[in-house]
Amino acid sequence: MQGFIKTLFGDKRTLATAGLAIGTAVAVLHSPAQMLAGLALPVCLLAGAAYLARH
Repeated sequence: MQGFIKTLFGDKRTLATAGLAIGTAVAVLHSPAQMLAGLALPVCLLAGAAYLARH
């Protein structure tokens, strides 16, 4: 069962990276630059994937 949970949710680093990407997109959405929110999420996810690949 622990293998299933680890596969489904990853580890703390993966959850933190996804949370930061979503948090950044929400922050941009509620800022004056809300038109860039659609660009912020993919860029943050790509940067997060690069970070996770190195660690």
